[in-house]
Amino acid sequence: MYPIRTFLYLALPAAFIFFSCTAEKQQNQQREITTVTDCETISHENADNCLRLNHIQVFGTHNSYKLYPHSDLVERLNEYVPGWADNINYEHRPLQEQLGELKIRQLELDIFADPHGGMYSEPAGALLIADEEYIRHPALMEPGFKVLHTQDVDYRTTCFTLTSCLEVVRDWSLENQSHLPVMILIEAKQGQPASRGQLTFTAPLQFDVDLALQIDEEIWSIFSRNHVITPDDIRGNYETLEMAVLENGWPTLGESRGKVIFALDNTDASRENYLSGAPNLEERAMFVSSHPGVPSAAFIKMNDSVQNFEQIRENAAMGYVIRTRSDIPVYEATTGDTTRLNASLSSGAQYISTDYPEPSPFGSGYIAAFPDADTPGRCNPVTAPPGCQHQFMTE
Repeated sequence: MYPIRTFLYLALPAAFIFFSCTAEKQQNQQREITTVTDCETISHENADNCLRLNHIQVFGTHNSYKLYPHSDLVERLNEYVPGWADNINYEHRPLQEQLGELKIRQLELDIFADPHGGMYSEPAGALLIADEEYIRHPALMEPGFKVLHTQDVDYRTTCFTLTSCLEVVRDWSLENQSHLPVMILIEAKQGQPASRGQLTFTAPLQFDVDLALQIDEEIWSIFSRNHVITPDDIRGNYETLEMAVLENGWPTLGESRGKVIFALDNTDASRENYLSGAPNLEERAMFVSSHPGVPSAAFIKMNDSVQNFEQIRENAAMGYVIRTRSDIPVYEATTGDTTRLNASLSSGAQYISTDYPEPSPFGSGYIAAFPDADTPGRCNPVTAPPGCQHQFMTE
């Protein structure tokens, strides 16, 4: 259903006058009225009704499913392309451990279209080194989107398919129903055939309109409608999604807890195909990264927190939700440089993506973490209202 929007009014000298407004529920369901909360002073008791989704800042992981490439494959292919695996020398824990133990609240999944099944069931690299677990695995034989970083060489993953990854998130979410909202970024991978050494890569399918919309089908095969914050939820009766975000804002934490929000990572033709026939993302499951000024603008991917620092702050202050990155493989992890991390933390971006939510294995001491909070989220330094405290982000 559409989330209920509440508006706050200042106390008048003689009496307090409270108003509540209603938002039309999905599919013409009847209106409801909620109690207005006085947010002049924010406390544990009213924080969930006074703080909104864009008032927080959380950490996410980049290529959240990824495992290290097999060492035997790295050794073999280094004979042809020395150092080819240097920038993919990182991995992540299983999704449920990231969400639970590491307090991650944004995940990224790369998907390859495989409508008939089996396209990625025999990775060339796995065949080369007899990496048996990834050769004709039953999950790879089934139709549906496959989750991996680079076909044939960087194919090792903690969950083979989009639906299996989403099941992990759904089940964890249902067991932890007060969690801060989790964003799931989905990148549709495509491109031309390539090669590395003696290996020729499988040519991925291009994401046309039908394939782009099939992403939604797989999402709705796992998640119920009331488990997801969608563009329609935000837009309500506004003419455009952007207008709703800038004038009405995002849901409160109370309305957002226990839910997930999907966003398409692509800014190429896949995004345009997904927007086809739905310029405001009508009836779509995912938000898309859009520049301010277009109807679909609500979420913006701005990965370079150093070069785009001022623009990120400006966009966040206006009301957009932004994802940036605190590190890139594997520069910060090897050098310990925190320039990008510090910029991301003070930029106002709501979602900060990292490959190192735990100390770097390279001995540099680098870790992406809040300097002043041990909670899953903290008050956003740009957008949070006065009185917000990090302790309100507990779950």
